[in-house]
Amino acid sequence: MACLLVLTAGCGGSTFREGVYENEHIRYRVGPLRREWRAVELEDNNLAFHRPGMGTISVNSTCTNYEDVPATALVNHLLFGTTARSFLIEEVVTLDGRGAHHVLVQAELDGVPIEIELFVLGKDGCVLDLGHVRSRSAPGAARAQFLSFVREFAVLEVHVDD
Repeated sequence: MACLLVLTAGCGGSTFREGVYENEHIRYRVGPLRREWRAVELEDNNLAFHRPGMGTISVNSTCTNYEDVPATALVNHLLFGTTARSFLIEEVVTLDGRGAHHVLVQAELDGVPIEIELFVLGKDGCVLDLGHVRSRSAPGAARAQFLSFVREFAVLEVHVDD
């Protein structure tokens, strides 16, 4: 497994080096992805990686001393635009020492059947979401790689303005 070594995003001087993302508000680590996953720009996300046939993995953080919004509301916001939703998994798990809302959803986006897996957590004034959107026919290895990516997730530092 090889991690993407350096990604410099043009927005706000953010960087991604050796599995660690950093911007002016937060620094966090994610697990490695195989080299076939390519960094892509995805609006409103800190990081995004795509691999044909395996889908798109993304991470986003919002750090503004976030009010205590229920996790289900945050998940529903991330599923906006999808239809025919069927929740296969909906549970609370521990991620980076905190309770995280984990869902696996089969849905449709513009009539195309997809599968969406999300982990949403709040930590130190930030809300973070890690997601994987894939076709329903994606191989099981796609999900396994996403879960490995998530398993090593850890917030390393937060700077939130009051």
